[in-house]
Amino acid sequence: MKLYVRQSSQHGSGAFASEPIHEGEPIIVFSGPVLHRSEVDFDDYHLQIGETLYLGPSGVADDYINHSCQPNSGFRGGLTLYALRDIEADEEITWDYSTAIDEEDFGGFPCACGSSDCRGVVRSFRHLPQDVQQRLRPLLLSYLSDRYFPH
Repeated sequence: MKLYVRQSSQHGSGAFASEPIHEGEPIIVFSGPVLHRSEVDFDDYHLQIGETLYLGPSGVADDYINHSCQPNSGFRGGLTLYALRDIEADEEITWDYSTAIDEEDFGGFPCACGSSDCRGVVRSFRHLPQDVQQRLRPLLLSYLSDRYFPH
């Protein structure tokens, strides 16, 4: 695996590249037990993968990948995270959490990414402005792409 976990200047622990990762290269496949929403501990790591389905904590580096409004990685429908650009060794890996979250009652949380494109708050995809939704469209998990951009 090309990732290691250490303290992040952004938020708690983060996942970092242990060697250079090239644009388009797969970084990690998200894993963990599949849980129904009623089983999720929302104080623990979780990744929404369907309207009522989530991945729980895996215990590996995917649990520590932080959000950025200007991420260096993203999904292409499945649960594999790909490099959106070349990533240097020791650079923190980030992805945009709004490309997976689609909860009606999710109030969001303050964003600490510090990017020049920071939206200030991490929100459900459904609550993003349409121009941001269009920009994030190529990075969505399949269930969101199917829901908002059916073929």
